Amino acid sequence: MKKQTPPMEIDIHLLDLRYAHTRIKNAAALAKMQNSIIRYGQIVPALAVPENNKFILIDGYLRLKALKACGHDCIKLQVIEESEADSLFVMLAKNNDRQWEVIEQAGLIQELHSRFTYSFGEIARRLGRDKSWVKRRLDLIDSLPEEIRQAVMTGKLSTWSASHVLVPLSRVNEKDACQLTEKLLRDPLSTRELARLYEHYKKSNRVVRDRIIADPALFARTIRLQDHKQDARQINDGPEGKWLKDITIVCHILKRLINTAEYVFYPEQDLFHRRQRQIWIKKAEKMIIELKEQAGRKSHDKTGLSADNSGDGQQRRELA
Repeated sequence: MKKQTPPMEIDIHLLDLRYAHTRIKNAAALAKMQNSIIRYGQIVPALAVPENNKFILIDGYLRLKALKACGHDCIKLQVIEESEADSLFVMLAKNNDRQWEVIEQAGLIQELHSRFTYSFGEIARRLGRDKSWVKRRLDLIDSLPEEIRQAVMTGKLSTWSASHVLVPLSRVNEKDACQLTEKLLRDPLSTRELARLYEHYKKSNRVVRDRIIADPALFARTIRLQDHKQDARQINDGPEGKWLKDITIVCHILKRLINTAEYVFYPEQDLFHRRQRQIWIKKAEKMIIELKEQAGRKSHDKTGLSADNSGDGQQRRELA
């Protein structure tokens, strides 16, 4: 970076806010910044580059909003004598200075690629990333329908919702993605609820998918009710019930392994793979023996008397 001039205060109306569309509105962050400015004033200068008697605001859009909300008409700027594009690279490369939302990064990278015509390779090189990272960021912008993108940029939907659910959904079914967005704006779901909804959506047929998309809040309530019932059953059954369920699962898995063993062990098999599988059989065998020994030890009562002495010895031997 070229030599910087000392920070200066300028009138807010001298700012060119051409990158405002790349910033996500965050009410909580704005309130926090306002409180900081009220108590301490503007501590960190915003970053800008000069152009035609104005200053292009590169970084500091949240500070600007907070200053306006507090009634200030001036902003403290750090003006750098760099090109506009170079200043964007500088800002994006400073990963430790601020926590970028993925879609904000994507918006600025799109500016570098589309308006300043930098190739994926050049952007990746100057940001210390690989080309696939740059392409994934741009895919995020290109894959989102405009109404979904606006919902994210205005802070009505989280970037997690967009990148993990709405982007992959819009790639396969844009109509469902837009309809789900519309429902979420009216009745938001938690990250966990939305993740489970999407997992169910992927595994369901078209009829069930239509029901999920038509009323995601109802789906979330149904899942919560099922969870509560399952939790109640687990509490009622106690550790004994969970143990019986787990050992039932183990037995089913062992049966499946037995049924497929003839395809896994065969005469022409190389020695390395055969020994590798036999090692795991021995480990399983050792754990079964350990389980039987543990069950045998726990069958003694607190006084150290064997379960045989209580009249249940025959049954214990049969179970063993």
